[in-house]
Amino acid sequence: MFDPHSGGTETPVVKLKGKVAVITGAGSGIGRATVERFLKEGSQVVACDISQKALEELKSALPECETSIVDVSQREDAERIVNRTVQKFGQIDILVNSAGIISRNLPPESDFEECWDRVMEVNVKGTMLMCHAAVDAMRVKGAGVIVNLGSIMSSLGYPNELPFSDGFSPYPSSKGAVAQLTRDMGVRLIREGIRVNAVCPGFVYSGLTEKATGVPEVHETLKEMHPIRRLGQPSEIANVIAFLASEEASFVVGATWLVDGGWSAQ
Repeated sequence: MFDPHSGGTETPVVKLKGKVAVITGAGSGIGRATVERFLKEGSQVVACDISQKALEELKSALPECETSIVDVSQREDAERIVNRTVQKFGQIDILVNSAGIISRNLPPESDFEECWDRVMEVNVKGTMLMCHAAVDAMRVKGAGVIVNLGSIMSSLGYPNELPFSDGFSPYPSSKGAVAQLTRDMGVRLIREGIRVNAVCPGFVYSGLTEKATGVPEVHETLKEMHPIRRLGQPSEIANVIAFLASEEASFVVGATWLVDGGWSAQ
């Protein structure tokens, strides 16, 4: 029997064998878990991240994946990695936009305007640029799947109980934009055989949340905010991404899937 407190030990069966996937933010957290899951499903994976160290560690652990340093906020990088993927594998079937940042993980000397600009540049513009490059390649084949990473904050604001809820955080706004981009692209591209959806996690153990979870009282508050009484594991989000990328989700279009341990149901 599945234990809701176990962190997700059962792996559902989906079919991604023979697919070629580009995954951004692949060096850690949800991105890395998605690389692992897609490889288990038989996909060819091109893992992208801005951190060379993270990619070296990923390649050491998972030598079967391709890796490339990519800054998703740069159009040249987005187009380069898509073109490289098509040249090597002949196609791109799946794009997973997992790259993202939050302002509290930026350098402490950054002021609020610099933080806002950088978060928007990566989370919103980066997602758009990767989608734009991938869609051009997918149109050639007349098929493809894009899964964007939103957040529970795509539709909710930070609760007042959390110390980083000052009302000016760019993260909820950036993820709200990703959700709307997903809906708009989903409606417009499905006629061309390209499905676009988003996964919106609750709080998950990852590099994005380690500063918050490293403070015991904040960690306990976060757990209490989820009816499941724990934070998510990256693999649990990767499971849903894999489903949405598969043909088993063929009727799911322009959706934002909340995977949040019950947070939004309260």
